[in-house]
Amino acid sequence: MRVLFFGDGAWAARCLEPLREDGVELAGAVLRRQPSSSEFGDAARTLGLPVYQPERANAPAFVEEVRRLAPDLNLSVAYDQIVRRPLREAAPRGFVNIHAGKLPLYRGRNVLNWALINGETEVGITAHFMDDGIDTGDIVLQRCLPVGWTDTYGDVLARVVDAIPDLVRDTVRAIAADRFERRSQSGLPGTYFGGRREGDEWLDWSDSSVHLHNKVRAITRPGPGARTTLDGRSVVVWRAFFDRAWPRYIATPGQVVGHEPGRGVLVKTGDSTLRVEEIQFEGRPAETPAWAIGTRLGVAAVARKPSPEETHAAR
Repeated sequence: MRVLFFGDGAWAARCLEPLREDGVELAGAVLRRQPSSSEFGDAARTLGLPVYQPERANAPAFVEEVRRLAPDLNLSVAYDQIVRRPLREAAPRGFVNIHAGKLPLYRGRNVLNWALINGETEVGITAHFMDDGIDTGDIVLQRCLPVGWTDTYGDVLARVVDAIPDLVRDTVRAIAADRFERRSQSGLPGTYFGGRREGDEWLDWSDSSVHLHNKVRAITRPGPGARTTLDGRSVVVWRAFFDRAWPRYIATPGQVVGHEPGRGVLVKTGDSTLRVEEIQFEGRPAETPAWAIGTRLGVAAVARKPSPEETHAAR
């Protein structure tokens, strides 16, 4: 089996050596226009592979170059360009993508973050053929990985990166031997998620403790971190915790209502509390907060002058 590998970062870099050990003939490595790191390119060059970095992967000249390389199968892991039909059909066995989502659920972008935000107890990694849609092609193989209540984005990301090489190797083996069940996603209920952007990281203290717990762990390191404010200053919340057994009651969301020495502070949410365990102000190292009870986090309410009608009604 001859494979042309499109990819980026550790996700793709860790797949090359296992494929080589399996006797797969690697036709080359295709890098992103702007790689997230040098890992994939470095790994490819170490193995003596030709490296390509097209500005437009679907350009006729590059599609012709792929045909010249004569791969049996094109394969992508963390490649970021949409692949059109001519490139998908440049290899007789098709073009397979490895997606870090439990297809047909979690199509789209940043799906590991979204899975944690949604409180999933497992995440999927799926090998599927590419088609005209986004992550909608026929499934070749799929694996599921567990997610614990306190697992963070970094934990789940490491678990996925570690698992992808075996999925890639098993996928290539199955296609080479023509021993797999090609499962269509057509007609199956699916979900799609858009990419997360700057501004999505702000915490709304009137939200539930479960949602806030999940949001903090979903975008912590190596993500940007969740954010709140204190006296108009931005604060990154790197780590927080909620126990479902904690009492539910109504009070002022965003107010510090308790201390746990050495562990952080309890902050009131829309339904219960959240223990904020690690925070960081800009220009300072991360720390365990020890804010006074009564401290209020979040955007302060803007004082306004009461209307004449309200003044009259209050008399």
